[in-house]
Amino acid sequence: MSTTLPATAQDFYPVAQTADEGGKSLREYAGALRRGRVAMLLTFLAILAVATAVAMLLPPVYRSTATILIKEQEIPQEFVRSTVTSFADERIQVISQQVMTRATLLAMVDRYNLYGDARKRDTSEEILDRMRRDIKLTPISADVTDRRSGSPVKSTSAFSLSYDSEVAANAQKIANELTTLFLNENVKNRQQKAAETTSFLDEELARVSEHISALEKSLADFKQRNQGRLPDANLSNQIGAERARTEIEKLDRDITFLEERRVALQAQLADTKPTAPLAGGAILEPQDRLTALQAQLSSLVGTYSEEHPDLKRVRREIANLKAETGPLEDVTDRQTRLAELQAQLALLRQKFSDDHPDVLKLKRIVASTEAAAREADAANAAKPAEPRVARRSDNPVYINLKSQIETTIASIQSMRTERKELQARQLQLDVRLSQSPEIEREYMQLVRDFDSSRARFRELRDKQMHAQVAEQLERGRKAERFTLIEPPIFPEKPYRPNRAVILLMGAVLALVGGVAAVALREALDQTVHGPRAVLRALQVPVLAVVQVQPSAARLRRRSLRRWGLAFGVLMLLGLGLAALHTRYMPLDVAWFSLERRLFN
Repeated sequence: MSTTLPATAQDFYPVAQTADEGGKSLREYAGALRRGRVAMLLTFLAILAVATAVAMLLPPVYRSTATILIKEQEIPQEFVRSTVTSFADERIQVISQQVMTRATLLAMVDRYNLYGDARKRDTSEEILDRMRRDIKLTPISADVTDRRSGSPVKSTSAFSLSYDSEVAANAQKIANELTTLFLNENVKNRQQKAAETTSFLDEELARVSEHISALEKSLADFKQRNQGRLPDANLSNQIGAERARTEIEKLDRDITFLEERRVALQAQLADTKPTAPLAGGAILEPQDRLTALQAQLSSLVGTYSEEHPDLKRVRREIANLKAETGPLEDVTDRQTRLAELQAQLALLRQKFSDDHPDVLKLKRIVASTEAAAREADAANAAKPAEPRVARRSDNPVYINLKSQIETTIASIQSMRTERKELQARQLQLDVRLSQSPEIEREYMQLVRDFDSSRARFRELRDKQMHAQVAEQLERGRKAERFTLIEPPIFPEKPYRPNRAVILLMGAVLALVGGVAAVALREALDQTVHGPRAVLRALQVPVLAVVQVQPSAARLRRRSLRRWGLAFGVLMLLGLGLAALHTRYMPLDVAWFSLERRLFN
């Protein structure tokens, strides 16, 4: 054992000063590292060995990726618009759900014998979940300008489809099959949607056509039932009603004129003898004179009052002639004349009120005729009945007057018949005009329904034509479609794990673990090391430091530890190189790759 000389004052006071400060010096930290170097090295090697084992023993996972471009429609949308209007993101998600069904995935698992060991212990649902996790679908977006608003938006222009597998060939095969399924499913979905749109429009167009046919039949039946009462016939009905009204008024005037003419002719006929022709300036017979005075009396009664001198004079002459010749008028003629006067009075009452002068005049004539008829009836009743002998009419004037009277009566009857027809026609037209608003309302409702159905038919027909063109666009694959721009390739190296990163993180963690082991050892070690530790523990000054010389046995143990450490490092390095050669890359290939990166 060697003994050191006592420390000088210069050596003593710095120690005491540092001890008073209560901190550790760099030399003490170095001593702690020196004392715990074995623990640090063992911890470092253990953690590094674990990290190396993890990096080397993790199975490699290969990823094969396909890039699919969403290609826009080749024909401008201004000319042909597709009937598939969903966004690309929506279609990708829908196709993903359709492709990654249970049956499809299980079929691929069985066909390529995927997850061989896992299938023995896991259920089908767990295998499906694992496969769905291994399938990666990543949209690729780009900043584009919206054509309608002009604002920048993000649009999905492509997407990548990849599959992770522990076997590189399986990764490529599954990715290739999934890509084919996506492309085919997209074409199938677009064609199916276009066909469904066309089919729906065909069915809707057929339904609207049937509705239009039913409306056409309803309109035809309605026009047949309401012929002449439709809105387009209102003007003709109004014109016809006004014309009938005008013709009725004209007929009334003509009938009145003919009635007056008939009365005048009958008056002339009464003054004319049927058997004796009249000669110019000849004196009439008493009977003819009586007939003429009676006709004159009828005319005067309707014109003057009872106190008029002319009326009194005619009455006196009639009374004198009746006393001389007796009543000459035939009962049938009086009744006929009275019936005609009453009919004429009824006609005037239809046209005028009872205070009208013509009505009053005709009333007086009827009253006078009735009075004369009563007087004649009374006179005839007082005389014995004598057989009447029909007189033959040979007076041309009488025959002419009688013919004119008959013609006038026939004209009057014809006009009255025509007036009845015109009145019935006017009534029919007035009824049509009164019913026209309700008929027009029902007719316009049918017409509106018919017009709207025709507009709907034209609209559906245009849409059907567009849908048919869009369906041909989808069948010809000219619309928006998925295009494979980068097929799945055979992965030459694993996608994961990243062994270099794992080793680097393991080395950093091993270094931190070694330092932590030293710190833990120092925290648990109660041994006093160095003068400063004595000063802190005893609070007394240290006079001298005596270095202890290690023994031979200690030196041998130290040498063995060093050789053991070196051997462990070499073993660890050899295991790492063997794992690198067998699990990741052959050593010669790794050496040439490293040489190329370093010197090229």
